[in-house]
Amino acid sequence: MNNLVLFFIIVIPVLLITFFSYLYSYYMRLSSQKRIINVLVNTNSEILDKSRANRNENKKDNWLTKKLYYAGFTAAGAEYTFVLISVAFSFLLSFFIYFVVGSKIIFVFTFLIFIFLPYLVLVKLIKVREEEFNFNLKEIIDKVTSMMKSGVGFEQALKKSIATCKSEFTKKVFNIYVNEKSVIGEDKCFEKMFKLVESKELRIFYLTISIGRKSGGKFSNTLEKLRKTLHDQGEIKQEITSSTKEIRVGTYMIIGLIVFTYMMMDNALNNSLSAHFFGSDIGKVQMFFIILWVALGLFINSLLTKIK
Repeated sequence: MNNLVLFFIIVIPVLLITFFSYLYSYYMRLSSQKRIINVLVNTNSEILDKSRANRNENKKDNWLTKKLYYAGFTAAGAEYTFVLISVAFSFLLSFFIYFVVGSKIIFVFTFLIFIFLPYLVLVKLIKVREEEFNFNLKEIIDKVTSMMKSGVGFEQALKKSIATCKSEFTKKVFNIYVNEKSVIGEDKCFEKMFKLVESKELRIFYLTISIGRKSGGKFSNTLEKLRKTLHDQGEIKQEITSSTKEIRVGTYMIIGLIVFTYMMMDNALNNSLSAHFFGSDIGKVQMFFIILWVALGLFINSLLTKIK
């Protein structure tokens, strides 16, 4: 049994290091793509004016501050509070598990795992806010396009569309444009809006406005093309979501089959499996690493089936 524990102690850290290396490379690829997108959404003057670009670079917030802004936490020092909450949450939950199991190895592993749970909650909150904003943005674009075809100006149509929007969060973001455009200009307004919501659709909307104003032609036709593009994108997204859900359901069915098989075998062996895995210290450690392995498999499966 000691050899088996030693095996887990050596193999699991190696697997975790490999997995986090994969996550880091995945994150770096996404960061590279986002940097390219950020360059594309800048105006020509920002791209050509190097001194202005350097000033903006110096004012950039760190990645955690940006994430907290996207989630709605804009208070000063929010990143320090978030780190403190993550550490305290992980320590308390790990200590509770240590009190039940009594293994220092499990305490260390659970502390390292649970410290990332608040961040996962943060990412989920950002995703919910993004989906809410994008849904209402499409409605605003629909209304603006219809009103502009009826002869209403863009600024007036946008203000009316924002006033009828049901989402308070979407109103908060667009009120920056409505209230501050005449003071700080259109580009600065969108820069402040980009800090509140992580939405590629909003950046596309900004590009459409910039191109529509500078290229001439009928601006309503440009917005009409954008509206059609976003609707087509939404339909494709629904199809992709439906197909990925089918894959995940199959994964959960396999997990359920494993649990059912374990219960049947335990019953056939007069509960000897439960006595080992839940009644002995070495069994608890083994069960913990089994659960950790299954959870890691589910997480990797969710990454592989996720389509951006």
